[in-house]
Amino acid sequence: MTRANRPRLIARAELRRRWRTMKANTTQLLAMAFVVVMLLPFSIGGVFGAYLAGGFVAGSETEPLIEWVRMAFVYGWIFVVGFGGYRAYAVALRPDNLDGLLTTVSHRAVIGGLVLTELVLWSAFFLTVGSAATVAFAVGAGSLLTIPALLLTLFLLLVTGIPAGFILALGIRNAGVRSQLLSRLRALFLILLGIGYFAVIFTNAFASVLEPIYRVLAPTPIDWFGDLAAMGLSIGASPIRAIGAILFTAVFVATAVVSLFRLAEWLWYADGVHISHEVERSADSSAWFGGLSRVLSQPVFSVVAVDWKRARRSPLSLSFALYPLIVLAGPIVTAVQTGEIGTSLPLWVLLSGTWIAGSLFALNVVGQEGAALPITLLSESPERSLVTGHVVSGALLIAPVTLVATVTTGLLSPHSVPVVASLGVSALVLSVVSGAIATGIGVGFPRFEAVSVSRSSKAIVPSIFAFVIYSVVVLMIALPAVIAHSSIAGHAIASFVDVERFVVGFSGTVASATLACLAGATSMYVARDRVSKYHMN
Repeated sequence: MTRANRPRLIARAELRRRWRTMKANTTQLLAMAFVVVMLLPFSIGGVFGAYLAGGFVAGSETEPLIEWVRMAFVYGWIFVVGFGGYRAYAVALRPDNLDGLLTTVSHRAVIGGLVLTELVLWSAFFLTVGSAATVAFAVGAGSLLTIPALLLTLFLLLVTGIPAGFILALGIRNAGVRSQLLSRLRALFLILLGIGYFAVIFTNAFASVLEPIYRVLAPTPIDWFGDLAAMGLSIGASPIRAIGAILFTAVFVATAVVSLFRLAEWLWYADGVHISHEVERSADSSAWFGGLSRVLSQPVFSVVAVDWKRARRSPLSLSFALYPLIVLAGPIVTAVQTGEIGTSLPLWVLLSGTWIAGSLFALNVVGQEGAALPITLLSESPERSLVTGHVVSGALLIAPVTLVATVTTGLLSPHSVPVVASLGVSALVLSVVSGAIATGIGVGFPRFEAVSVSRSSKAIVPSIFAFVIYSVVVLMIALPAVIAHSSIAGHAIASFVDVERFVVGFSGTVASATLACLAGATSMYVARDRVSKYHMN
């Protein structure tokens, strides 16, 4: 095997490994099929839109069109670099058995194979949808010479954008392994990045974020790709700039290869920083845990302490509980954009807080014990300590936050003070009891094996069946309180029955609280019974 063939063979092995991994993960395979089905109408619409754009170019003035084409390809290059860099950071630069690869082949062959893998994956999309859109655009514009020009430009866009994304990802990762401060703040940075990403999506602020980047890249040779793509059109493209785009690509690729080799060497052969953590105080020595241990029994307190330690040491294992915040992002963005808090936001806060409080620790009572399950089941009365402890740990963390957030948003909304008080009672009761509701469902559908929560880490999380059933049950139980405190439904009920809004809201609170207590008691009984049977077997 020659050195020139090693990157190609590594890329082929990486593609096969990723395909086999995807086939082995049914959920991931279904998610990929769903994405393909969802993108199919957009792809067809994009091809048709390219045909219409070609017709528009053929019958329009020539002066401003070349600027639009240049702008489009600069933004396209930003897209390729951004998502290519994200994939490089999260997926491509973390191949399996990296240490073994580096003992058999050089880092140059490994990084070359990984970049080639991403180029093949991106090319699969560009050779299908991109080629179809190119042909449609050329037919609409009435210029077949546009086809080779556009295809060549798309190719150059990939061979410069993908390596640029890798360089960006390697630079970030090199900084992380050499800086103790960045290593400590890595989790916080990823959380802020995720929040910013969803904020941009919900606020539709892509233009505001990308415009400064465009202004930096517009005076560079990246802008010349537009002239190369428009060579088959009579819209004022510059042949000199088109040739310059090709020469720029050659120089950029040569520079990128050297940079990738050096950055990969620095990353993969680096010792990295070693963060020495201070010895943690035991739970009994802190004032908070000391007071809690006097209130709770020792077995229950031990479960609570373990839950909180797991959450602090591995926060990614609880990432599933953040899904309701995605739903909550819409009303929050609306409130920020309008400058007013509507009557619906406190209700969304109530639902999200209730859902998170129950699912955080109590939705997989038996499964999340992992390898410690046999020892736990051999303890005295494990059904009481496990079930009660997981309920208490989630309620103590989330119930106060849910109560404060619900009451605060309620007071800032048009709701009256009595209605807000009733809503606060609903938030407190439901967020406290939701953990009890989750226990029986989690024991009925446990998950014992760890699943991937990120590219580099695995954790035991609740099963999909428990996740779905719990969500439906919580929604149905909270529905009376939500309807009674809704500005539309609550007002209509109050007018129909001829009572005050507070009476309707309080009635909904009583109804939801009663349902929650009955469901929680039943669920905890089932959970304890199932855990005791685990203990007996």
